[in-house]
Amino acid sequence: MKNKIIQIMLLITLSIYLFYGFDVTKIDFSKFSLFGVIATFITILFSQFVLSVRWMKMSHLSFKTSFETIIVSSALNMILPAKLGEFSKALYLKKFYKYNYHKTLSIIFVERFFDVIMLFLLLCIWAYDYTASEVVKSSLLILGSAIVVIILFFKTSKTLQLLKKIPLQFLRVYLQKIYKIVHQMFHSPLSLSFYTIALWSMYFLGTYILFTYGVRFNLNITTILGLFIFSSIALSLPLAPAGIGTYEAAVVFYLSGYGVSKEDALLAATLYHLLLFGVDFLLFYLFLFLKDIKFEELVKQ
Repeated sequence: MKNKIIQIMLLITLSIYLFYGFDVTKIDFSKFSLFGVIATFITILFSQFVLSVRWMKMSHLSFKTSFETIIVSSALNMILPAKLGEFSKALYLKKFYKYNYHKTLSIIFVERFFDVIMLFLLLCIWAYDYTASEVVKSSLLILGSAIVVIILFFKTSKTLQLLKKIPLQFLRVYLQKIYKIVHQMFHSPLSLSFYTIALWSMYFLGTYILFTYGVRFNLNITTILGLFIFSSIALSLPLAPAGIGTYEAAVVFYLSGYGVSKEDALLAATLYHLLLFGVDFLLFYLFLFLKDIKFEELVKQ
């Protein structure tokens, strides 16, 4: 209950920050381009295909099955808080394809691991170019060390021996299953790194196209990279479904340092969010139509 109150208070604070003094007449619609918006939509759509390819490579399922799984989880992530839509992957694959829960959870863990690495590497690269401080260099060293430790944890057989000593049988057996799957996937980190780089390149390209051609704020690539990093972190915060509010606040706050008005920045951020919703729900309803299944039936499953 206490956490819920804090969450609500934070959302109220963000709303006040975004809309206090907001003047719709100050929006400069001449900065917005339909061509850039359409190009961004197509890029976001293509990124879902790349995400599905990565899932296919990790799960060894068909592209069709992987694409269905990504569509369902992405749509539910838009309406459920704290990225709970990710767990729908396990439920969906178990129900329709008899795919074991622990395999799906293992893949989700590896996905998030490589995504976090990619995000922090981008943050370090941006900060190094922006500040060139010793703190950044130290952070790079710490990050590199943490990555090595985690990889070694899943590559060494001693970890399995340690898990076998867990007293609770259910937890012991389940964690061993997850470890074995993650252990196998870590045998080919370069392959996973390649698909992760390709995926995040598409994510960045979507942001770059929107804030270069969709809305003309005259930002250089380093500035857009910083915007992409901080807005990505904001999207992942579990305050509201799909990062609503946190994403907009991050974009408005960041762009205010580059002379962009609150009105223009908020409209651009809202536009990007609508494009994310548009892609996910377009694919989701197409999926429901082709599978001949109703949303209520899917939820009951």
